[in-house]
Amino acid sequence: MADLSESFFYRPLLSERFGEPAEIAGTVVFLASRESAFTVGIELIIDRGLSRRRIVGHLRAGKELAVKAARIHSFGPPDVVVVEEVPMPSPGLGEVLVRVIAAGVAPWDAIIREGKSKVSPQPPLTLGSDLSGVVEKVGPGVTDLAPADEVYGVTNPQFCGAQAEFAVATAGMVARKPQSLNYLEAASAPVIAVTAWQMLFQYAQAMRGQTVMVVGAAGNVGAYAVQMAVGASIHVVAIARPNDRELLRSFGVNSSIDSSQPAFEQDLPQVDAILDTVGGSVLQRCVARLKPGGKLVTSVSAQPLPPGAVFFYAEVTTARLQTLTTLFDAGRITARVGSILPLPEARQAQAMLAGAPHKSGKIVLQVGHTQQNRSAQQSL
Repeated sequence: MADLSESFFYRPLLSERFGEPAEIAGTVVFLASRESAFTVGIELIIDRGLSRRRIVGHLRAGKELAVKAARIHSFGPPDVVVVEEVPMPSPGLGEVLVRVIAAGVAPWDAIIREGKSKVSPQPPLTLGSDLSGVVEKVGPGVTDLAPADEVYGVTNPQFCGAQAEFAVATAGMVARKPQSLNYLEAASAPVIAVTAWQMLFQYAQAMRGQTVMVVGAAGNVGAYAVQMAVGASIHVVAIARPNDRELLRSFGVNSSIDSSQPAFEQDLPQVDAILDTVGGSVLQRCVARLKPGGKLVTSVSAQPLPPGAVFFYAEVTTARLQTLTTLFDAGRITARVGSILPLPEARQAQAMLAGAPHKSGKIVLQVGHTQQNRSAQQSL
């Protein structure tokens, strides 16, 4: 077993960032520079979740430092998910390397895991797209971000790679994290909040004074769509379950329809647009209330759609994330974090997507650690 009190030099990561070799002796990092040994030691060993034993093992074996990631080697049920070590990634042209603090877990992760995605690569692959963390390094051509920037966003258009201690992200798909959100909240938001924004403003083109029906109004996407609509003085007809009424009322919704009632569609007013996050028979019972020339936008693909309806994949961009940041920091929208699990329990998170009990709101993996996140997790 390696003697963890023995001094040794660890060059691959710290020398690249700070320009000098770093000597790790015990639990303290000493840099041949003006950086604080204590601060850097905490960042390397605690925040990054990289233990001295792992670093020693890789150095003694002459290996490149590896990081943990939630991976699949074949398509299938949650049982195919394994947490294993992979080589430290490196950013290419137009990319950034992010030290991941938190990563979102979402239905499209299950679609990818089951081999039903039209955009993801073949396994082996690392799951996850939503993330929040700190920029470790920027690749060539990146000018708007720098090391130590706190960011949130997604990894790439293939929606994979985020559920790891370090992840490479396309620079045009991340932005600086809202100051009003902790890392867990920030990681929960990107895809679902951008989806809601695109549904409401890009595709439905809803405007002040119009009426929009949100099917699945208390779900992760629906809740954002409702908040954005209310904030833009758009009237909302919320289709949801009866136990969601209090939540919707807190968003400023006055018209909430119980979708469990056998003839709920009889009470629906005519609307200028329908935003659907549920599909199936619930949507079919709502379609008749769409005004002539109205717009139906859905985020559910496995269903027949009437002529003129729009289905789309969210396109997360820096500009759209910056728009969300403005809304978050102004208090016009709020994030909802559900169950929080550590990275080693990524398989259980996938089981929650498959129906295992979990809290309402977005499932989030706690990957790295900060004092901010420890306090946030205690309060959630």
